[in-house]
Amino acid sequence: MMSGNELQYGLIGLGVIAIAGLVIYNLWQERKARKTAEHAFRSTHHDVLLDGEPEPVIPPAPGGRMEPGLREEPAIESSAAVAARAASTHVRQQEPVLPRDLQAIDCAVTIEAPAGVSASSLFSTQLEALSGNSRHIAWYGWADLDNKWFPIDARTPGSINRACVTLQLADRRGAISDREVDRFYDRLGRICDQFLAVPRLPEKNETLARARELDQFCADVDIQIAINVLATAEAFDGMRVRSIAEAAGLTLGKDGCFHAIDEFGQRMFVLSNQESALFTPEQIRHLHTMGLSLVLDVPRVSAPTGAFDRMVEFARHLAASLDGQIVDDNRAPLSDRSVSLIRNQIGQFEARMERQSIPAGSEIAQRLFA
Repeated sequence: MMSGNELQYGLIGLGVIAIAGLVIYNLWQERKARKTAEHAFRSTHHDVLLDGEPEPVIPPAPGGRMEPGLREEPAIESSAAVAARAASTHVRQQEPVLPRDLQAIDCAVTIEAPAGVSASSLFSTQLEALSGNSRHIAWYGWADLDNKWFPIDARTPGSINRACVTLQLADRRGAISDREVDRFYDRLGRICDQFLAVPRLPEKNETLARARELDQFCADVDIQIAINVLATAEAFDGMRVRSIAEAAGLTLGKDGCFHAIDEFGQRMFVLSNQESALFTPEQIRHLHTMGLSLVLDVPRVSAPTGAFDRMVEFARHLAASLDGQIVDDNRAPLSDRSVSLIRNQIGQFEARMERQSIPAGSEIAQRLFA
């Protein structure tokens, strides 16, 4: 039979066990309720403030491979926004480079004038500062609104922030000299100082090297073709020569020569007197000569091969009409074979000028072979 003390201890133990069980049950219920609440109120959205910016997704290089992944699609710009951004990019990236046809045979110096300068004042000032220079010089201003260069002179209105001046590097007299470059740079620097402008001067050695290259090219293709028509008996009558020339479309120039002009108004060849007397309106009435010369200046004529064909055709007509003979500069009869060889040679020079991007008869060629 259990004693009183044993019963008392047993009841105490059962009470402790019951209390412990109640505490454990309450803790389990509390944890269950917390999980339910977290699940109900959890957000799956990315918190920019707490987590920071997501790492950008780097696209693969062309032809490369990219692992699959999730990323947000970029917002689609409106067509107006795209056009505006493209326009602003175009304006920002437009470089004010002088077109090649304006500076292919020149030293081009860009001048920056942040405060702006009067275009007419700049041009007028340089007329005196660069006086005495024997090479071709041209001035241009930059139009910000049109994004293009335009020629300036003493009558150009308005102010400009950027200008460009070009100095021709070579012509038939030869390449520009070291002294000429120094003088040009020095005078230009003084002009810019006067207008608080800054010139971007090309390196002098490179400028001189370009001048020598142009001069060598000029010497290699500078060729003139002459065909002569000589009298075999009586001298040619001046008025008869004029009649034949004008009937063929040639016009008498102030230089005392007849000029053959193409459909674009450019000279193809000239007809001159082999003797000292010129074909002037006053002299031609009484002029008699034993020889005529037709000359084609190859680099200064557009389509010189075709111009040569027309010159040969006219020379034959002239010889037949005046009872003369066609000869070369050595007074040897000009055969069909000789004509063909000369024509092929002209074609080679014409092609070489095209490869150099200085086409025969172009404005650049007219300046280079002046």
